[in-house]
Amino acid sequence: MEYSFKSIVASLPQKKNSNSSWWVKLWVRKASFPFTWLFINLGFSPNAVSVLSITFVIAACTGYVISTPASIITAVVLINVWLVLDCVDGNIARCKKQKTVYGEFVDDIGGYYVVAFIYLAIAFCVYNIGGLLIEEGNKWILAAGGVASICDILARLINKDYVNFSKNRPDYVQDDYRTESKKSLSYVRRRVSKELGVSGLFMPLTIVCAIWHCYDLMVLFYLLFNGFALLSTTVIYIYKADKYDKQNGHGL
Repeated sequence: MEYSFKSIVASLPQKKNSNSSWWVKLWVRKASFPFTWLFINLGFSPNAVSVLSITFVIAACTGYVISTPASIITAVVLINVWLVLDCVDGNIARCKKQKTVYGEFVDDIGGYYVVAFIYLAIAFCVYNIGGLLIEEGNKWILAAGGVASICDILARLINKDYVNFSKNRPDYVQDDYRTESKKSLSYVRRRVSKELGVSGLFMPLTIVCAIWHCYDLMVLFYLLFNGFALLSTTVIYIYKADKYDKQNGHGL
Protein backbone atom coordinates (compact mmCIF):
# COMPACT_ATOMS: atom_id res chain seq x y z
CA MET A 1 0.00 0.00 0.00
CA GLU A 2 1.35 3.43 -0.96
CA TYR A 3 0.69 6.32 1.39
CA SER A 4 0.14 9.80 -0.01
CA PHE A 5 1.75 12.91 1.43
CA LYS A 6 -1.72 14.34 2.05
CA SER A 7 -2.85 11.33 4.09
CA ILE A 8 0.30 11.52 6.20
CA VAL A 9 -0.29 15.18 7.04
CA ALA A 10 -3.97 14.50 7.80
CA SER A 11 -3.04 11.70 10.26
CA LEU A 12 -1.63 14.18 12.79
CA PRO A 13 -4.23 15.12 15.43
CA GLN A 14 -4.50 18.90 15.85
CA LYS A 15 -4.51 18.59 19.65
CA LYS A 16 -1.27 16.61 19.63
CA ASN A 17 0.46 19.21 17.50
CA SER A 18 -0.76 22.06 19.71
CA ASN A 19 0.67 20.24 22.73
CA SER A 20 4.14 20.18 21.14
CA SER A 21 6.92 22.68 21.86
CA TRP A 22 7.18 25.86 19.79
CA TRP A 23 10.26 24.46 18.02
CA VAL A 24 8.45 21.28 17.02
CA LYS A 25 5.40 23.22 15.81
CA LEU A 26 7.58 25.75 13.96
CA TRP A 27 9.39 23.29 11.69
CA VAL A 28 10.05 19.81 13.09
CA ARG A 29 6.52 18.49 12.44
CA LYS A 30 6.57 20.00 8.95
CA ALA A 31 9.98 18.46 8.22
CA SER A 32 8.79 15.08 9.49
CA PHE A 33 6.14 14.70 6.78
CA PRO A 34 8.47 14.22 3.76
CA PHE A 35 10.68 11.94 5.86
CA THR A 36 7.57 9.97 6.85
CA TRP A 37 6.48 9.68 3.20
CA LEU A 38 9.91 8.29 2.33
CA PHE A 39 10.23 5.80 5.17
CA ILE A 40 6.64 4.54 5.16
CA ASN A 41 6.70 3.87 1.42
CA LEU A 42 10.05 2.10 1.78
CA GLY A 43 8.33 -0.28 4.21
CA PHE A 44 9.85 0.94 7.48
CA SER A 45 7.94 0.14 10.67
CA PRO A 46 7.65 2.70 13.50
CA ASN A 47 10.08 0.65 15.63
CA ALA A 48 12.63 0.50 12.81
CA VAL A 49 12.64 4.31 12.58
CA SER A 50 12.94 4.57 16.38
CA VAL A 51 15.98 2.29 16.38
CA LEU A 52 17.48 4.19 13.45
CA SER A 53 17.08 7.46 15.35
CA ILE A 54 19.24 6.10 18.18
CA THR A 55 22.17 5.77 15.76
CA PHE A 56 21.77 9.47 14.95
CA VAL A 57 22.01 10.29 18.66
CA ILE A 58 25.19 8.23 19.08
CA ALA A 59 26.73 9.76 15.95
CA ALA A 60 25.85 13.29 17.12
CA CYS A 61 27.44 12.73 20.53
CA THR A 62 30.53 11.30 18.83
CA GLY A 63 30.74 14.39 16.62
CA TYR A 64 30.70 16.69 19.64
CA VAL A 65 33.40 14.66 21.38
CA ILE A 66 35.65 14.75 18.28
CA SER A 67 35.16 18.54 18.32
CA THR A 68 36.47 19.50 14.88
CA PRO A 69 34.53 22.24 13.02
CA ALA A 70 33.18 19.66 10.57
CA SER A 71 32.21 17.15 13.28
CA ILE A 72 30.42 19.85 15.31
CA ILE A 73 28.36 20.93 12.29
CA THR A 74 27.59 17.27 11.60
CA ALA A 75 26.56 16.78 15.23
CA VAL A 76 24.20 19.76 15.09
CA VAL A 77 22.54 18.38 11.96
CA LEU A 78 22.28 14.84 13.32
CA ILE A 79 20.79 15.76 16.69
CA ASN A 80 18.18 17.94 14.98
CA VAL A 81 17.39 15.15 12.50
CA TRP A 82 16.94 12.82 15.49
CA LEU A 83 14.07 15.03 16.69
CA VAL A 84 12.52 14.89 13.22
CA LEU A 85 12.75 11.09 13.24
CA ASP A 86 11.22 11.12 16.72
CA CYS A 87 8.11 12.52 15.03
CA VAL A 88 8.37 10.24 11.99
CA ASP A 89 7.90 7.00 13.96
CA GLY A 90 4.70 8.38 15.47
CA ASN A 91 3.46 9.49 12.06
CA ILE A 92 4.02 6.00 10.66
CA ALA A 93 2.32 4.38 13.65
CA ARG A 94 -0.79 6.53 13.14
CA CYS A 95 -0.89 5.99 9.38
CA LYS A 96 -0.49 2.22 9.72
CA LYS A 97 -2.54 2.08 12.93
CA GLN A 98 0.32 0.22 14.60
CA LYS A 99 0.44 2.02 17.94
CA THR A 100 1.61 -0.49 20.57
CA VAL A 101 2.95 -0.50 24.12
CA TYR A 102 6.32 -1.77 22.91
CA GLY A 103 6.34 0.89 20.20
CA GLU A 104 6.11 3.62 22.84
CA PHE A 105 8.83 1.83 24.82
CA VAL A 106 11.24 1.77 21.88
CA ASP A 107 10.39 5.39 21.09
CA ASP A 108 11.24 6.39 24.68
CA ILE A 109 14.66 4.74 24.43
CA GLY A 110 15.81 7.28 21.85
CA GLY A 111 14.93 10.12 24.21
CA TYR A 112 16.80 8.42 27.04
CA TYR A 113 19.91 8.08 24.90
CA VAL A 114 19.80 11.81 24.18
CA VAL A 115 19.51 13.02 27.76
CA ALA A 116 21.96 10.42 29.04
CA PHE A 117 24.82 11.49 26.76
CA ILE A 118 24.25 14.78 24.91
CA TYR A 119 25.11 17.24 27.72
CA LEU A 120 28.29 15.38 28.55
CA ALA A 121 29.21 15.15 24.85
CA ILE A 122 28.76 18.93 24.48
CA ALA A 123 30.85 19.42 27.62
CA PHE A 124 33.63 17.41 25.96
CA CYS A 125 33.37 19.80 23.02
CA VAL A 126 33.91 22.76 25.39
CA TYR A 127 36.79 20.93 27.09
CA ASN A 128 38.48 20.36 23.73
CA ILE A 129 38.03 23.78 22.09
CA GLY A 130 36.91 26.14 24.87
CA GLY A 131 33.89 28.40 25.03
CA LEU A 132 32.86 31.98 25.68
CA LEU A 133 33.70 31.97 29.38
CA ILE A 134 35.48 28.66 29.95
CA GLU A 135 38.91 27.99 28.53
CA GLU A 136 40.02 24.86 26.73
CA GLY A 137 41.06 22.02 29.05
CA ASN A 138 38.88 23.04 32.00
CA LYS A 139 37.89 19.77 33.66
CA TRP A 140 35.02 21.31 35.62
CA ILE A 141 32.94 21.64 32.47
CA LEU A 142 33.05 17.85 32.12
CA ALA A 143 31.64 17.53 35.63
CA ALA A 144 28.93 20.08 34.77
CA GLY A 145 27.95 18.16 31.64
CA GLY A 146 27.92 14.85 33.47
CA VAL A 147 25.75 16.18 36.30
CA ALA A 148 23.37 17.82 33.80
CA SER A 149 22.89 14.46 32.08
CA ILE A 150 22.42 12.61 35.37
CA CYS A 151 19.87 15.15 36.64
CA ASP A 152 17.80 14.94 33.46
CA ILE A 153 17.63 11.18 33.23
CA LEU A 154 17.17 10.76 37.00
CA ALA A 155 14.22 13.17 37.00
CA ARG A 156 12.66 11.14 34.20
CA LEU A 157 13.29 7.91 36.12
CA ILE A 158 11.61 9.29 39.25
CA ASN A 159 8.63 10.47 37.21
CA LYS A 160 8.32 7.11 35.45
CA ASP A 161 8.67 5.20 38.72
CA TYR A 162 5.98 7.28 40.41
CA VAL A 163 3.57 6.74 37.51
CA ASN A 164 4.22 2.98 37.52
CA PHE A 165 3.55 2.72 41.26
CA SER A 166 0.47 4.94 40.97
CA LYS A 167 -1.09 2.61 38.41
CA ASN A 168 -1.63 0.10 41.24
CA ARG A 169 -3.77 2.58 43.19
CA PRO A 170 -7.54 2.11 43.01
CA ASP A 171 -8.04 5.86 42.47
CA TYR A 172 -5.44 6.14 39.70
CA VAL A 173 -6.44 8.25 36.70
CA GLN A 174 -4.02 8.43 33.80
CA ASP A 175 -2.86 11.94 32.88
CA ASP A 176 -4.36 13.19 29.64
CA TYR A 177 -2.90 16.35 28.11
CA ARG A 178 -6.09 16.75 26.07
CA THR A 179 -8.25 17.37 29.17
CA GLU A 180 -5.66 18.66 31.66
CA SER A 181 -6.28 22.10 33.16
CA LYS A 182 -3.78 24.73 32.04
CA LYS A 183 -3.76 26.05 35.61
CA SER A 184 -2.55 22.77 37.10
CA LEU A 185 1.01 22.40 38.35
CA SER A 186 1.58 19.27 36.27
CA TYR A 187 0.56 21.15 33.10
CA VAL A 188 2.94 24.04 33.86
CA ARG A 189 5.79 21.65 34.59
CA ARG A 190 5.13 19.71 31.39
CA ARG A 191 5.02 22.89 29.29
CA VAL A 192 8.24 24.28 30.76
CA SER A 193 9.97 20.94 30.19
CA LYS A 194 8.78 20.81 26.57
CA GLU A 195 9.66 24.40 25.75
CA LEU A 196 13.14 24.38 27.32
CA GLY A 197 14.08 20.69 27.05
CA VAL A 198 15.54 18.59 24.23
CA SER A 199 12.46 19.00 22.02
CA GLY A 200 12.33 22.75 22.57
CA LEU A 201 14.93 25.45 23.19
CA PHE A 202 17.76 22.91 23.28
CA MET A 203 17.68 22.35 19.50
CA PRO A 204 18.00 25.98 18.28
CA LEU A 205 20.65 26.50 20.97
CA THR A 206 22.79 23.78 19.35
CA ILE A 207 22.80 25.94 16.21
CA VAL A 208 23.34 29.30 17.94
CA CYS A 209 26.13 27.97 20.16
CA ALA A 210 27.93 26.42 17.18
CA ILE A 211 27.93 29.81 15.44
CA TRP A 212 28.98 31.88 18.45
CA HIS A 213 31.25 29.24 20.08
CA CYS A 214 29.39 29.42 23.39
CA TYR A 215 28.54 25.82 24.17
CA ASP A 216 29.88 26.42 27.68
CA LEU A 217 26.90 28.67 28.40
CA MET A 218 24.58 25.97 27.11
CA VAL A 219 26.09 23.34 29.40
CA LEU A 220 25.84 25.64 32.43
CA PHE A 221 22.24 26.57 31.61
CA TYR A 222 21.16 22.93 31.41
CA LEU A 223 23.10 22.10 34.56
CA LEU A 224 20.91 24.62 36.41
CA PHE A 225 17.71 23.77 34.52
CA ASN A 226 18.04 20.00 34.91
CA GLY A 227 19.20 20.37 38.50
CA PHE A 228 16.09 22.37 39.34
CA ALA A 229 13.91 19.88 37.44
CA LEU A 230 15.36 17.00 39.46
CA LEU A 231 14.93 18.82 42.76
CA SER A 232 11.34 19.87 42.04
CA THR A 233 10.40 16.40 40.74
CA THR A 234 11.85 14.76 43.86
CA VAL A 235 10.08 17.13 46.27
CA ILE A 236 6.72 17.03 44.47
CA TYR A 237 6.50 13.25 44.17
CA ILE A 238 7.70 12.60 47.71
CA TYR A 239 5.04 15.03 48.90
CA LYS A 240 2.36 13.33 46.78
CA ALA A 241 3.37 9.86 47.96
CA ASP A 242 3.43 10.94 51.62
CA LYS A 243 0.07 12.68 51.25
CA TYR A 244 -1.51 9.57 49.73
CA ASP A 245 -0.18 7.36 52.53
CA LYS A 246 -1.49 9.69 55.24
CA GLN A 247 -4.91 9.96 53.60
CA ASN A 248 -5.17 6.16 53.50
CA GLY A 249 -3.79 5.48 56.95
CA HIS A 250 -0.48 4.06 55.73
CA GLY A 251 2.89 4.63 57.28
CA LEU A 252 1.49 6.06 60.52
